[in-house]
Order: sequence, then C-alpha cells, then structure tokens
Amino acid sequence: MAPETWTKERFWAELNELGEDQVRERLIAKKYGDVGHKRDFADEWIRVQEEARRLSSQSEQIDIARSAKDAAWSAAEAAREAAAEAKEANRIAKNANIIATLALIAAAIAIPLSILAIFLGK
Repeated sequence: MAPETWTKERFWAELNELGEDQVRERLIAKKYGDVGHKRDFADEWIRVQEEARRLSSQSEQIDIARSAKDAAWSAAEAAREAAAEAKEANRIAKNANIIATLALIAAAIAIPLSILAIFLGK
C-alpha cells in the first residue's frame, strides 16, 4: 500500500468537512499535536475562518450603513417635499383668512345699512 500524500490543501479540505467547532475541539485535545505542520495548519485554518467571519460581518455592517444612508436621504427628500407643500398650504390659508375678513367687514357694513334702510322706509 502506497503512503498517502499529505498536503496542506488536502488537510484543509478535511478541516472544512469537520467544521470549525470540531477542529477547535481537536486542537484543544491536541489531536494535531503541540507543534508541527498539522498543528500550524490547523491554527492557520482557524485564523482564516475567523478572518472570513470578520470580513463578512464588516461587509454586512457596510451594507446596513448604506441602507441607513439611503433611507436618511429618502426621508430628507420627503421632508423637503412636505415642507414645500406646507408652505403652499399656509399661503392658501392666509388668502382664505383675508377673504373671510373682507366678508366679515362687508357684513358688518351691510347690516347697519339694511337696518337704516328699514327705518327710512326704502
């Protein structure tokens, strides 16, 4: 029987099949020894897994930050539009108040004139 060819790539493939938790357990149990290539490669594999997780987390955080920024810009635009509409509504309300005031003045003038016309018999 020929001896198995041992390579880092083949060993890492084995570690990938085991998964991070099991590899950690084996490192703690010194299944890969205290020193040597297997121990070094297993430690390196764990560091690579941690780094991949960290980079993935950073990428997710960046995506979340971008989404938050986009939402903030949308909210700011909606606020600008609402402010413009409120300004127009205020202008219309002011005009309505002016018309109502003029109507009250006209009524205030018309009432005494109507009463005077009744007394004068016209």
